[in-house]
Amino acid sequence: MSDKKTIGIGFIGAGGIARSQHLPRLREMDDAAVRVVCNRSEASSRQVAEEYDIPDIETDWQRLIERDDIDAVFIGTWPCTHKAMSIAALEAGKHVFCQSRMAMDLAEAKAMVQAAERHAGQVAMLCPPPHRMPWEPYVRQVIDRGELGELREVRLVSVSGANLGDLSWRERVELSGRQMLQVGIWAETLHAWVGEYASLHARLATPIATKRDAAGQTYDIQIPQSVLIHGRLTNGAAISEHHSGLSPHENMNFVSIYGSKGTLRVDAMKSIQFAPLGQPLAPVDVPAELQRPWRAERDFLDAVHATRQGESWQVSPDFHEGLRYMAKVEALHRSHDTDQAIAPTDLV
Repeated sequence: MSDKKTIGIGFIGAGGIARSQHLPRLREMDDAAVRVVCNRSEASSRQVAEEYDIPDIETDWQRLIERDDIDAVFIGTWPCTHKAMSIAALEAGKHVFCQSRMAMDLAEAKAMVQAAERHAGQVAMLCPPPHRMPWEPYVRQVIDRGELGELREVRLVSVSGANLGDLSWRERVELSGRQMLQVGIWAETLHAWVGEYASLHARLATPIATKRDAAGQTYDIQIPQSVLIHGRLTNGAAISEHHSGLSPHENMNFVSIYGSKGTLRVDAMKSIQFAPLGQPLAPVDVPAELQRPWRAERDFLDAVHATRQGESWQVSPDFHEGLRYMAKVEALHRSHDTDQAIAPTDLV
């Protein structure tokens, strides 16, 4: 068992974001001890362990969860495994940091939330969407102080060529479930900035109907490659979203918020612009005190320490926030299937 100052960590799945973000950052933190990793194969587990100085590997994720020297589990596997692994870890008394694309569908997300509620003394956190960083404090201040005035419309465009290449796991419904493109990432960001949908209407399309898998077999694509959404937020503002992975030339990822007194535009992780009414959009030099860079790992560890001290804690996004974006994903499918407007909040 870890001492009170050290948090013993195990990784189930150490893919791209684990290697680029989580493991390097945790290695620099004195209170974090990454003790074991379990990848899909013993060979890849050993490779990660050697690269990041992790002392041990497991070939069975359930054995990793049962270890007495592990206090917290980072889950970086495909969404099809998130429910089982998260619930098992919580039931074993571990804190959980789960990669985004929370679950396969809304029912699984609800089961994960119920497990988190049964173990309310343990941290259950999702990996935050990078689009919220680093300007979320500034965005919230502009909106909360009324610098935009009455919010009238939100326009979101997330367009790339993500679906034009070889078949990826994100296009395999048995691995990724009802997720699609960057809808989930942006849902969490919109919820934090402008609130939830009161109702939405969606059109989903999959123009590239088949691809070849690694074995050369034809695979039928069931995950939407084009998503059009329009609706109304709970604050009354109109909202539209265009998500596409079919663009051979354009790569856009931005949200514009139109108000009665001005406009705010955020190009995700690249730039931010603001304009009062009657003036052109101009770049904003956001002061350091209104920026919040990536610190997901630190937030998670701080919350774990707080539980040990019996102190209050909060992380974002937690499993409840994930449930809200999973409700939106479910609402999109239901709206497309029925050609009706759906209220995501009615599904939670």
